[in-house]
Amino acid sequence: MLLREPLLHFLVIGAALFGVYQWAAGDETAPGEIVVSAGQIASMQAIFSRTWQREPTAAETDALVKDYIRDEVFYREAIAMGLDQDDAIIRRRMRQKMEFVADLTLDVAPTDAELKAFVAEHPDWFRAEPHISFSHIYFRTGTSAPDVERLREALNTGTADASEVGDPFMAGFDFRDLAKSDVERTFGESFAASIDRSATGAWEGPLTSAYGVHLVRVSERIEARQRPFEEVREAARREWLHTRKVAANDLLYEKLKSRYVITVADGTEQADGQELAEAAP
Repeated sequence: MLLREPLLHFLVIGAALFGVYQWAAGDETAPGEIVVSAGQIASMQAIFSRTWQREPTAAETDALVKDYIRDEVFYREAIAMGLDQDDAIIRRRMRQKMEFVADLTLDVAPTDAELKAFVAEHPDWFRAEPHISFSHIYFRTGTSAPDVERLREALNTGTADASEVGDPFMAGFDFRDLAKSDVERTFGESFAASIDRSATGAWEGPLTSAYGVHLVRVSERIEARQRPFEEVREAARREWLHTRKVAANDLLYEKLKSRYVITVADGTEQADGQELAEAAP
């Protein structure tokens, strides 16, 4: 194909470079000014020191300043040429910086009273999940369901020994004080839901997992509970700050959006921050 020809690529790149050269050479506007302040130099040196665990030499400082100036020249010229437009990476970075501006308005030291109120508003976020202890007998996929059910009956009547039946299982056969989420990760959500409905003290099943078929005997359950505030203080602080950041960013966005009239492809307009109308089917 023509688009794959190396010569064509060379000509396109050459033409682009020639255009940049012509644009730069023909610019007769007054030159801009780049000022590298003492504070900026100190910041460069500090970053160098944190990275290399030593102070930069005079030559290294000079190189840092030259690299900064090179960055600034290319950055300004790229902006002047519009090379920042329609660049997804630049747009995303600018959005992150604007969201960071919103974050600066936050009070980052919540009181215990605020955190306790926050926990009370979101109890499920900080509740200790239920735990369970159980044993299981594993059968590879393909085992006859009637055979498994007959074995379950024999185990519950005491005419079969659990240690003498079933197939090997890499994770073992006895699980103690396992959180529900850990049961889901190990055996799957369907198995965890089934074991939740199982009675305590008797062999039940067959229950299926991604591995095969199981008979299960639950020995202990610890129901979900609300943990003391001291246990959840740090988690509550993180969630409180996150919630505040989201709210601050949403508030800033709505305020800035109100400055624009937004038109979507179907012609619907949005003014003064109002929500867009549903597009016609």
